[in-house]
Amino acid sequence: MRPPPRLLPIAAAALATFTLTRLLDTLTTPSPAPTSRANVVVRPLPDGWSPPQPPSLAPRNASASPPRRSDYFIVIGIPIGVNERNRERRHLLRELWLPEYANIGRTVRVEFIVGLLTYQGEGHDEATVRGLHEEQARHGDLALLNAREATTDPYRGDPKNTGEKLVAWMRRAAVLYARTAYFVKADWDSWVHTVRLEHNLRRLSAAGEAPMYFGNTLWCSYSVRDFQPCGYGFGPLQAAGARKTECPLLPGGRDAVGPYPYAAGLFWGMSHPLVQWIASSRFVYDFAQNASARFSPPYWVKGEDSAFGFFAHIAPFKSTPIHWGWDVVHDGYDFRSKAERGLCTQHITNKSMVVHSMHTREDFLKVRRQLRERCDAECERAALPFDVTGLEDLCARNPNIPKVYSKCSLVGYAEASEAWPLKLPPRHRPSCHSVGEVVDFLATKEEGGTITCT
Repeated sequence: MRPPPRLLPIAAAALATFTLTRLLDTLTTPSPAPTSRANVVVRPLPDGWSPPQPPSLAPRNASASPPRRSDYFIVIGIPIGVNERNRERRHLLRELWLPEYANIGRTVRVEFIVGLLTYQGEGHDEATVRGLHEEQARHGDLALLNAREATTDPYRGDPKNTGEKLVAWMRRAAVLYARTAYFVKADWDSWVHTVRLEHNLRRLSAAGEAPMYFGNTLWCSYSVRDFQPCGYGFGPLQAAGARKTECPLLPGGRDAVGPYPYAAGLFWGMSHPLVQWIASSRFVYDFAQNASARFSPPYWVKGEDSAFGFFAHIAPFKSTPIHWGWDVVHDGYDFRSKAERGLCTQHITNKSMVVHSMHTREDFLKVRRQLRERCDAECERAALPFDVTGLEDLCARNPNIPKVYSKCSLVGYAEASEAWPLKLPPRHRPSCHSVGEVVDFLATKEEGGTITCT
């Protein structure tokens, strides 16, 4: 017997709702482990490898089920685009890097950070949407976010700055991975030795020396009104001098905040408390909302890593980004031209943990081969000490540093006389309520309505 005609629209709506729900589940739910290819050799962790573990992050039994989303010790996010070149890079990393270290998919999660909007604030075309859907269904390692893809900068060629995506990723990650200790941002041309990374972070955590923000540090100031960093330097004193001469050249640069340290973009990490603070900060929300509404200068097209260093700088924590050293985190010497080689460029050694600047498949194969050759089981367990261990260490290195770096006051120094603080408060959030007889529209009392905001 056929159903009454009036029930057909209801049944159709229910079916459509169910189908849409299943589609969203597929798109947004990450897989607990990456997909390995059959012809790739998986290198197991060395026999007896057991880094110190905080009590709340004790290892599971071998027979236990795969880790839940919130149980990863480290989550690595790689901002990456949506075109064919970026899709091929994701496949290359899945083939060569993800199967290389046994902790990936167990205690370390890797996901590719993708914006669901173009830099013009539009949805992607049908072919791109279909491709992302199929890729997520197969691999489950895309972090699909309500954010714009990188904004086009006419001065720098390819679209630049993934800052809006990173803010959205942190908001998602702080909730989805509630028990994760560290979140790492890595470039798409970086190779991270995840076993060495986890061993060192667990060792520091067990010793009560867990870092809040780490990488290789540079210094700058930040002009909030211009969405641009300025006044770069390799250290605080150099950056303080550059702030005085370079930042005023920007339209709003006289109010540039700094100087402060930030971790260079090839690789940096933050602890869960710092990521949670950034994700919930009113100022960061205003900053990102302001940026996402702009399509012409001043807009956020450069300096996302320095901006996140700026967010860490204004956060209420007694910490500073700590420097791991250019022999540990570095550009690959073989992948830079003679003109590009400098302090940041090193040969791969038994101290290398992150190598950057690979362009081709052959480059990635070379890094994998050299790390295998130069870092055995004992090397993988070796401590990689930081060059700068914390705020007290940094501020004590030169009597002039506390004069230019404001965070030194948090460890007993006088207020920095030559540092420029943030003077732009978050936007006022009014409290609104209705007073008087209700009318048929929403408006303030001045507009003939009943709503008053204070």
